[in-house]
Amino acid sequence: MPTGSDVLTGVTPTSTYRLQLRPEFPFAAAEAVVPHLASLGVSHLHLSPVLEAVPGSTHGYDVTDHTRVRAELGGEAGLRALARTARGHGLGLVLDIVPNHMAVPSPLRLNVPLWEVLREGPDSPYARWFDIDWEADGGQVLLPVLAEPPGPQDFTPDREAGLLRHGDWEFPLREGTAELALPELLAAQWYRPAWWREARTELNYRRFFTISDLIGVRVEDPEVFAATHTKVLELVRGGVAEGLRIDHVDGLADPEGYLRRLRSAVGDGCWVVVEKILARQERLPPAWPVAGTTGYDALYRVDGVLTDPEGAAELALRYQEFTGSADWRETARAAAREVLTGDLAAELAALERAAGPGPAAGVRELLIAYPVYRPYPGGPELDPRALAEAAAG
Repeated sequence: MPTGSDVLTGVTPTSTYRLQLRPEFPFAAAEAVVPHLASLGVSHLHLSPVLEAVPGSTHGYDVTDHTRVRAELGGEAGLRALARTARGHGLGLVLDIVPNHMAVPSPLRLNVPLWEVLREGPDSPYARWFDIDWEADGGQVLLPVLAEPPGPQDFTPDREAGLLRHGDWEFPLREGTAELALPELLAAQWYRPAWWREARTELNYRRFFTISDLIGVRVEDPEVFAATHTKVLELVRGGVAEGLRIDHVDGLADPEGYLRRLRSAVGDGCWVVVEKILARQERLPPAWPVAGTTGYDALYRVDGVLTDPEGAAELALRYQEFTGSADWRETARAAAREVLTGDLAAELAALERAAGPGPAAGVRELLIAYPVYRPYPGGPELDPRALAEAAAG
């Protein structure tokens, strides 16, 4: 591990400059702009995700392999070269990491854990990685990746390769099913390839919001955490990065538990912030071992400097009169109901199944009325006003 002057340790950024890495702007291109950014007074470069992602990805949040730095960006050698150049100009690196989800990529085999789950089903060692409801959809994982509704004739088994093909898509064949007739072969798989529109109502795995090609990862499992964080921890402990930005922390089952495990792994010297959307009166849970949020709440206040409250109120009133729309509270509630029962119908159905037939309607109304993004395990009691609104709804 580098020591002494080779590593900037325990430094809190005074200002960060975010660089969106992509194949057209790899580590080498970022390295070339370091002198200019240093001249602006920047203390740290905030890099978009650097781990292996879907080929050609322009953002990197669709991770496919947690063990490797992305080759299209220049690989680990390129990242380390960028870190050395940045350090030579007095700058540190903050890495953006994505613990909540992985890609459902094309080709599927790029996500090895998911590929093995599709081949081996719930008995796969990788099944613990993903939130899959194996009791839904007849015990098959719905894969809403096809452009059109498929018919059995659209699939072709490649028995020698152990694959099922549909156009450019390849799926793994379950062991012992290759010689079955096509209808029986399709029914015997641990997955069901489907038209992408089926995800809205039939999806049976946790995803990132409404994006079905990002499957949720169970980092609350210690083994999954270890497997998905080995490279990131190596980069932090080796002095390549001195800060981490945690993407979509609210997608995790237990954000505090995750952050405590992460803090224990990276030590007190690593600067950690979370992407967290705070409501107006909401505060970050004080027990979270982080330096703060990535700044949505700060941006709201900065934007407020440019907004005259009296003028904003008058504009809102005139808009309401002109359009005939309801006030903001009613509009937000109607929008929440529309999204929950439409785009998130599959997720709502899963929660209603978990709650049972009696409380199902109450669960729906509580989700619509709840005033903040989400509550947390061990947190305060549910908001009484939201409970009252849910009961009235």
